[in-house]
Amino acid sequence: MSKTAAHQIPVLQKAIRVLLAVADRSCEPTVPALARTLRIAPATTYRIVQTLAQAHWIYLRDDGRCELGLGLLPIVQRVEQHELLRQQVAETLKDLTQTTGITSKVSVRDGDEAVTLLRVNSAEPMALAVQAGARFHLAFGSSGAVFLSVLDDAEVERILREAPAECWRHQKPEDVWRRVREARRHGYAADLGGFRPDVFGLSAPLWDREGRLQGVITLTGLLHGRSDAQLQLWRQLLVRKAAELNRRGKPQKGGPS
Repeated sequence: MSKTAAHQIPVLQKAIRVLLAVADRSCEPTVPALARTLRIAPATTYRIVQTLAQAHWIYLRDDGRCELGLGLLPIVQRVEQHELLRQQVAETLKDLTQTTGITSKVSVRDGDEAVTLLRVNSAEPMALAVQAGARFHLAFGSSGAVFLSVLDDAEVERILREAPAECWRHQKPEDVWRRVREARRHGYAADLGGFRPDVFGLSAPLWDREGRLQGVITLTGLLHGRSDAQLQLWRQLLVRKAAELNRRGKPQKGGPS
């Protein structure tokens, strides 16, 4: 068991899963359906729903269906103030996708996974699409390598050692280490087929005001028909856009911090 898992609360994990299921409508939002779909005991699911309803995080309708409650608004408002959700980031993603024709996204780290926070999908037919909220283990792709690059080697080794078997279908741990070293040395990472043989990813770090890694910006798409020269141009564009966002995020001298 990882150090992170050892300090988690199982019933709270179940409550989070219930809340997420109500939010994304992955099943009928009733206690029986939630219990069946999430494989949580019906009595536990009922108590979770009642607790969330008491906090107004869930609104329990007369017909037994659940909806997100207004009690979540203060949390949502705080999240909307996150630096990675500022307008310049969304505009940068839109500009990247319009310029390159491929999908762009911003990811954040959650434990041993990278989670897609924002994305602008390519409008091209047969293009790779990414959904907001999508999760990928840090052993995957260029974004995972950037997140791993700021960790010490012992922590990277632990994460790779505990990675699920699916992470090694198209790559080896040495491939991940190569991307990590690239990110440490050059400030960007590229993955050409480690996630899937037909998919590439180019990623660069986004720093907060204290110089800590807060997210990763990525260009991703299908490898077929992409030349080395084209990928190089896109990498240069991505690194330039990331640098612009990092400069905008820093407090100005003499201004408010």
